[in-house]
Amino acid sequence: MQVVLNTKFFRALSVGDLGARARALGFDGLDICVRPGHPVNLDNCANALPAAVALWKEEGLVCPLATTPVTLVDPAAPEVEPLYAGCAAAGVPRVKIGFFPFTPGQDYWGLVEAARRALAGFARVGERYGVQTVYQVHSGPVLGSNCAGLMHLLRDMDPRWAGAYPDLGHMVLDGEDYPMGLAMIREYLSIVGVKDAYHAPRPAGSEPPFVPRFVKLGSGAVNWCRALGALKALGYDGAFSVHTEYDFDESIIRRIGYADATPPHLEEWAQADAGFLRERWAAV
Repeated sequence: MQVVLNTKFFRALSVGDLGARARALGFDGLDICVRPGHPVNLDNCANALPAAVALWKEEGLVCPLATTPVTLVDPAAPEVEPLYAGCAAAGVPRVKIGFFPFTPGQDYWGLVEAARRALAGFARVGERYGVQTVYQVHSGPVLGSNCAGLMHLLRDMDPRWAGAYPDLGHMVLDGEDYPMGLAMIREYLSIVGVKDAYHAPRPAGSEPPFVPRFVKLGSGAVNWCRALGALKALGYDGAFSVHTEYDFDESIIRRIGYADATPPHLEEWAQADAGFLRERWAAV
């Protein structure tokens, strides 16, 4: 088991400071966001990512995932080849691409077929470089909003190059049972996203009366015994990426990939999350 810190809210830190901060907060490494405004980004990742991972390795830290902008869904985009080349040179084994959005009135199955073609394109690039492409479960109006939806995208693809990235917080928001959902993606299970969430009540008369909200681990509706128990039953012993999303409600969650929000108590609760997850994993 590896507990790594997703760096989306730490973009102001240098590569060296990212490693030091992750280690100080009790993490085994980093899920590095390769995004605009971050020290490693799509413009420099071919060289900056191998250098960063080499530095972190000297400090005993791992980097199991590179997380791209949520808009990166075209395998023919010019930044894709340098990204995968940088991951290969750095020894980062997987890339998380963006999300395929759904809008009311669209032909769902037509959108699925287009998304599958794009995902297959990413997988072909990844195969050339020995890097797996993963797609994250994200609740709301995107393809793959739960494990069932994710399998619409992944079915019949080679799991070496196309992987599933379940997210425990998003699964509880869209109401999918953990053992059943994880059983669906068993062949493709690659890395696990860690959040906690619940449907928070709004003032009387509000529409809708409840909205999704992310909170620190242990404060939401995730059934940790059931979720982690299901993962252990499947033999999972890989990485967990902690996303440090705290006190975020509908207006932020549904933007997907927000870059202008800062969680309260970020470092304090991130450290608590790392400890909470290790304790619950050991207890299952």
